[in-house]
Amino acid sequence: MSFLRRHRISHRGRVSQRAFTLIELLVVIAVLALLLLMLIPTQAGSRTKSQGIRCLDNMRQIMNAMMLYTRDNHDFFPPNPDDGNTVTGHNWCPGVAGPGQNAEFNSDLIASRCLLMPYVNTNVSLLRCTADLRIGNYQGTDPTKFGTKVPAARSISMNFAVGTICPGFNSGTGHSGRPTLSCNGPWLNNAHSHLRNTPWRTYGRLSEVVIPGPANLWVMTEEAPASINDGGFSFGMNVPEWIDFPSTLHGMSCVVGFADGHADLHKWVDRRTVPPTPIARVSVSGSGDWMWMRDRTSARAQ
Repeated sequence: MSFLRRHRISHRGRVSQRAFTLIELLVVIAVLALLLLMLIPTQAGSRTKSQGIRCLDNMRQIMNAMMLYTRDNHDFFPPNPDDGNTVTGHNWCPGVAGPGQNAEFNSDLIASRCLLMPYVNTNVSLLRCTADLRIGNYQGTDPTKFGTKVPAARSISMNFAVGTICPGFNSGTGHSGRPTLSCNGPWLNNAHSHLRNTPWRTYGRLSEVVIPGPANLWVMTEEAPASINDGGFSFGMNVPEWIDFPSTLHGMSCVVGFADGHADLHKWVDRRTVPPTPIARVSVSGSGDWMWMRDRTSARAQ
């Protein structure tokens, strides 16, 4: 093959290999960006759904533990006083787990003193919502964890109309005696002065759950991270307002566990259910969310 022929073939090959123009590159980038924008909401929605499913399974395990506890304790619900105490045997879950509190990042306290832990193999992660992103300094007693960052210890709370208290707490003298008295449900009258069954029902035993029935009385709920404090969820039956706030982290939904042992992922529809910043009590007249919870928190005893 002559040099001239080889040169022509090489020349034709170079001419046929045309590069992208700037406009074509911009079009490709624009298409890729559009596809990415379409993909992000899908991935976020999938992640939210996955987190909700995991929390639903966690709550089912917690409610199964609750049912086993009542079976082993003569039908009594675990103690649910309004004080965040850490006295062994006198609180379903000890400590105050709210922002800035001494039990916010202390899962050791839950592992050692939460009365439901023996029924779930001390799996403390069951009490933490998968969408709760709080991270902070470890507050426990394990020296190997000092100075480390850990997730929040607890994201769920118990209905203050459900549970027991001991005679000592009932008389205002501290914690003493077996917790066999129905709790007072202090916030049921919106004033932190309610006493058991006057006028709203409180439930110390599973067998006392008659109105509403077990399938319609909520016992545990995920609580908004900014709202969570002691082990009880404060709810007023007299006036439509949020005192404590249920979680909205699962796409305006949260997981709720009921007295028959089942759990649901409930969807909220009123934006006033989202806690304000800073956290404060919020009047919610006409709120369907508040009415849904009212119908499942307690009922009139008188």
